[in-house]
Amino acid sequence: MKFDQRIKSSSSNKRKVLSLIIVSISLMLLAVVLVVVDPIKTIVKSRARVSKNSEIMQLLLQKNSPGIRISVYLFNITNGEKFISGEDYKLKLQEIGPFTYQEQRSNEDVEMDDEERVVRYTPQTTTRFLPEYSIADPTTINVTMPNVAMLSMSSVMASQPYFTKLGFSLLLGSLRSRPVVPQTAQEFLWGYNEPLIRLGNTIMPGWISFETLGILDRLYDNKVNYRLEVGATNDDRFRIKSMNGIKGLNGWDYEEVDKRSSCNTFTDAYEGIAYPNYMSDGTPIRIFRNVLCRFLPLDYQGTKTVNSGVKVLIYKVSDMAFDITNDTQCLCSRGTCIKGVSDLSPCFYQLPLALSNAHFLNGDPSLFERIDGLKPDESKHGSEFVVEPKLGMVMKTYFSVQVNVVVRNVEFNNQAARFSNMVVPLCHFKMEQPELTEKDFQTLHTLYVTAPYSFWAFIVALLLCGLLTLVFCVRMFLTNWIYSRDVIIFQSPEDIKSGVTSSIPLLGL
Repeated sequence: MKFDQRIKSSSSNKRKVLSLIIVSISLMLLAVVLVVVDPIKTIVKSRARVSKNSEIMQLLLQKNSPGIRISVYLFNITNGEKFISGEDYKLKLQEIGPFTYQEQRSNEDVEMDDEERVVRYTPQTTTRFLPEYSIADPTTINVTMPNVAMLSMSSVMASQPYFTKLGFSLLLGSLRSRPVVPQTAQEFLWGYNEPLIRLGNTIMPGWISFETLGILDRLYDNKVNYRLEVGATNDDRFRIKSMNGIKGLNGWDYEEVDKRSSCNTFTDAYEGIAYPNYMSDGTPIRIFRNVLCRFLPLDYQGTKTVNSGVKVLIYKVSDMAFDITNDTQCLCSRGTCIKGVSDLSPCFYQLPLALSNAHFLNGDPSLFERIDGLKPDESKHGSEFVVEPKLGMVMKTYFSVQVNVVVRNVEFNNQAARFSNMVVPLCHFKMEQPELTEKDFQTLHTLYVTAPYSFWAFIVALLLCGLLTLVFCVRMFLTNWIYSRDVIIFQSPEDIKSGVTSSIPLLGL
């Protein structure tokens, strides 16, 4: 009987050891699989995906959500009369600002297309004045500014026949338009009464659809609707696919197939509000906003670690963004082709306005020849785009652009003649992303600190449990191997009488 019990005990021990070996190997395999699969990455992609009921979609549906801050600096003319009379060779400018506004954005008619994996929406943007970030209320600050309407329309007329130019000069005289006008900062930004604009609105309503002219008033004209289609997969999230159903900028000849290029096509273009998940270092990015009337290429600068281990990608607006290259050649198609300046006329009623870096940073030296007061400084007028690559989150953004009026040869107009062949600065804008919210910082802390440490602690625990279990099994095998060389003698009463002995190993494995 004892012999049978020992045999049963031996079989039971064998099964236990085999079970423990399977458990130990399973624990270690599970640890390896988790490291390979990276469940944190899987969870991040799931949480950051764009779908009808996702958190991202809820953010898109928010009304009047806070957007970038825009600080406006005006170029006040301090020697207007002396310059017009010819007494001063250079136009003297004085920077006044900032006047800061907060964008408030709503996306209308948001549509999620699950089949195409895109999102479509119509951005609507308003602004709110931020006195705490401004030098004063713009209604209380008096400035002398270039008369944008007179200088730009005179420039348009420069290529017209003699009698057309003569008639325009007589019209300017009767309207008493001047090339520089005293006004408040508020009037320049949001609209001032210029007789030439009112007349244009009356006799050419198809061209000029507004009665007053203000820089911000025109930039934030919500009557000009545009509908964007952006990617909704993890790999192309918020990458612009098309605008108004067109995959390029018609203002820059995209409709002509033989003129299509990266200059006028939506390639690697983003609004700058979010980027794809798990971006690789050096992912190409170009910024597009409708008011810029073009793409701004960004140059990758490298990576750095901020805020307790958060890795970020650093970009800046390319130093060649306003140069004349193959990537910007389409911007020369309307006649304005000056190093450091980019034509805006297709987006602004064909008026000869132009975009540049603030203070003509990196611009052609000829831009400064007849202007005094510009002081380009990379630290003040440069840019930086900081992107967290796992979530595609915008950590920090600031860049500056300047609006100018391009004046051609307008010597036919005595009043404006001194401005001939000049690019006259009007104002520059510094655009900054607001600070991240506490919720954003908590999310980043979880992603870079809490989740990784918890994950690796779990992995180590799995490996240790598996390894210790395996060691225990090996010890049992070794013990069995040692004691299997000895035997335990079992003798029944009948065996004792007959002198017969029986033996069995300790574990019998």
